[in-house]
Amino acid sequence: MLTQQQISSEELSDILAQFDLGEIKNIEPLPTSGNIAYVVRAASRSYFLRLCPPDGPRWRSRQEIEAELELINYLYVHDFPALAAVKNKSGRELISRGRSFGYLREFIEAEEKLNPSVEEVAKFGEILGWFHSLTENYQTKNRREHTFDLAATKQSWAASRAKILASDFEDKEKFVAQFEQAINLLNFPDALPRGMIHEDLGKRHVLWRGSGIVAVVDFDRSYFGQLVLDLGQAARGWCFTGNWRQWSQANFEALVGGYEKKRPLTALEKQVLSSAIRFGILERALSFCLRFIEVTQDGEDAEFAREGVFKQLELIEI
Repeated sequence: MLTQQQISSEELSDILAQFDLGEIKNIEPLPTSGNIAYVVRAASRSYFLRLCPPDGPRWRSRQEIEAELELINYLYVHDFPALAAVKNKSGRELISRGRSFGYLREFIEAEEKLNPSVEEVAKFGEILGWFHSLTENYQTKNRREHTFDLAATKQSWAASRAKILASDFEDKEKFVAQFEQAINLLNFPDALPRGMIHEDLGKRHVLWRGSGIVAVVDFDRSYFGQLVLDLGQAARGWCFTGNWRQWSQANFEALVGGYEKKRPLTALEKQVLSSAIRFGILERALSFCLRFIEVTQDGEDAEFAREGVFKQLELIEI
């Protein structure tokens, strides 16, 4: 469940005064999964402001925000549809308020497609393949401390397991047992190609105008990792239909077909792609389970987590 977090009007005015935006017409807070976000509409253009509060689940250090900005700028200069950050009057992109860090970027009027056609899934596949063709072997100079790969998930599992079992999460014993069994079956060889991956390329983070993709947004979870994990997470997001209860083989074939127009998969990546999708399901199920326990107490978050572990894993047959 997305929620709104806000800062005081005085602090917001102080931040925006650092930029040459012209007359500001309207400021609208946006719901997010842990950040503070606003759409700022000025006389000539609109902007998106994002801050990571230090007491929130999506906090990122100064270095991590610098890394995110590096990646966005790298993509932007290569004509990839990433929205550029705005420099303030001193020529800096990073916004720093105590231990809260963030940035201001372009905002465009565009839409998500939550029920894309097979043809639209193929177009997204091409965008993802293009993204990986640009980022393969590329690594930002600033380091990302947050990673969401198999090793990191296994490393944090003991603490997550204890937290789940001590909570009021429904079916917690069954969830823990099935999660543990499934995650221990997975292995990703070190030889898999790596690069900067988005990690969260669900439908909400791809913006369309008509039949064309005009922007890819929210690089908050990006890190240097195995590219196939990004494809697996994307397949999880784009190939389940019917409120996440059905696997669309047509969508999957369109996604991979579009992807390989821009970046052919290696033989090793093809071998582990099914495991990458399973890992995407498990990682996101655990994330939503913990979000339910620690932040939202929202039944939809809990149900999404259970759906992943109890049902979605059984549907993957590729």
